[in-house]
Amino acid sequence: MARPRRTLVILLLLALLFLAMPSRAAAISQRAFAMTIFPIGTVGFSSLMYYLYKNSPSQRVRGYPENLSQGEYYLALYGGASLMPEQDWTFGQGFRPPLRGLTAQGVILQPGALGGIKFGHFFNALPWFGVEMETNFGRNLIRSQRVPLSSPLPDGSRSVFIPHDSFSVWCLQSNLVARAGFRPDKEYPFGRVQPYIGLGTAFEIMYGPSDSAKNFAIATQVGLRYMAAANVAVFLEYKFSYQFAVEYEAKRISPTQVGMVTFDVPTNRIVFGVAWHFKNLFGN
Repeated sequence: MARPRRTLVILLLLALLFLAMPSRAAAISQRAFAMTIFPIGTVGFSSLMYYLYKNSPSQRVRGYPENLSQGEYYLALYGGASLMPEQDWTFGQGFRPPLRGLTAQGVILQPGALGGIKFGHFFNALPWFGVEMETNFGRNLIRSQRVPLSSPLPDGSRSVFIPHDSFSVWCLQSNLVARAGFRPDKEYPFGRVQPYIGLGTAFEIMYGPSDSAKNFAIATQVGLRYMAAANVAVFLEYKFSYQFAVEYEAKRISPTQVGMVTFDVPTNRIVFGVAWHFKNLFGN
């Protein structure tokens, strides 16, 4: 039984890795992308809810599985930096010619701060594999800047002025996580030092002063966890997510130019956090 389950997990991870390739995923339609995300997110969330149910007080009276190990569940808080690479904004509906249809290239966003919380569970049969749900919120400023255009304007100008702005991003994410264990001992048989990787999907809302944009994203992460004390771990984590063709519908470029801009949103997040690991969510 263990071998088929492990094979299924590996196939799921390979499928997510395939989707996480920006060059390939860019060619996937929004409909196909959404159809892929919903089943994976549903499976991850349903698995987490099932294990919470199996360890509820009503179920534990029927017999508690003694092979659960330390750190089976974890609740974590983290904070860090949100780094958005340069973006290319395409001016669409609402903008008047000659700006409409052109692209502002290399819009710079300033690094911002973020904070988040996540809850996860590692499976008993596969202690190296788990699922987690998380949410985080960050904000990045856009300073006033002049950036080049994809084509010159009729007056010969080859750039456009981008006024001061900001984007705040709220993210709700589910991940499949694989970990390895090093430096095992009697208290931490899996290992005190635990490098891990994760792949998942996210629903992100980007808030601006005059509008918000909702989209799905592909997400990956890599981190290192250290069990510093009984039931307490510290971790350092790099997270990457990618939103395709975000549509921000009320972007103001000038008093007379307001409309929809379309752009991809790659986001790098570097976070440090503390996690509380416990055997049973509902107590002894």
